[in-house]
Amino acid sequence: MKHRPAVLAISLAIAVIIMSSFASRSALGLVVQACEINSTLTGSPYPCLKVVRAQEPLSSYAVLREPADKERTILAPLADVPGIEDPRLLAAGAPNYFDTAWRERSAAIGLRAWNVSPQDFALAINPASWRTQDRLHIHMGCETSRFRALLKTNAAEIGSVRFTNLRTNAGWWARFYTADDLSNLNPLKVVADGVDGARSNMKNLVVGVFSSTLPDGQHGFYILARIIGANKSRGSAEDMIDPKCEL
Repeated sequence: MKHRPAVLAISLAIAVIIMSSFASRSALGLVVQACEINSTLTGSPYPCLKVVRAQEPLSSYAVLREPADKERTILAPLADVPGIEDPRLLAAGAPNYFDTAWRERSAAIGLRAWNVSPQDFALAINPASWRTQDRLHIHMGCETSRFRALLKTNAAEIGSVRFTNLRTNAGWWARFYTADDLSNLNPLKVVADGVDGARSNMKNLVVGVFSSTLPDGQHGFYILARIIGANKSRGSAEDMIDPKCEL
């Protein structure tokens, strides 16, 4: 305990330095490391909101406000996982980071939780070419009005048997899964297996997961994905997620 003030001072100094210069694509990894070190030595996850360690290293993670934008909440593994393209994410027994982010949704919503129902919650991840950080991170929040309208407009053609290629310029694929949570539904794996060309082109995938309740009362998740190519139309994780949940 006698070293606690010194450790906190060092951790805070590291955090300030990192957060003031987020131009480096490795900065998020350094922030997560600072959170892990501080949690180990002092019991505080600062500058993260939460640090959770698991027996399997890949399953350990941190929840934090994005250093470059304090309104955004993200989940990132403690392990050095560069992004959606990491082959370990599709291996047998791989952690389901989307399920973890779903279970941590209260951390993302914070004091707004009383005004937000689970069916408004959404998660998304960017491809390698669009992200600013080479540490996998899932954006957490609520669906934006733009994507709420996209799902509503195309609801009749989105089935639960296979992915449907929506008639949009952005080239979205979509599918609805009936489920109460994501414990048995790994969005990265179902996209890799269900969207043409996805498994061989994971680095160029944008994936969004939207909780929803259908008119007949079925609760589940819309999973949207598209492969980024020549078409650079809007549709990044930041476009999908409203971090403030201003519904």
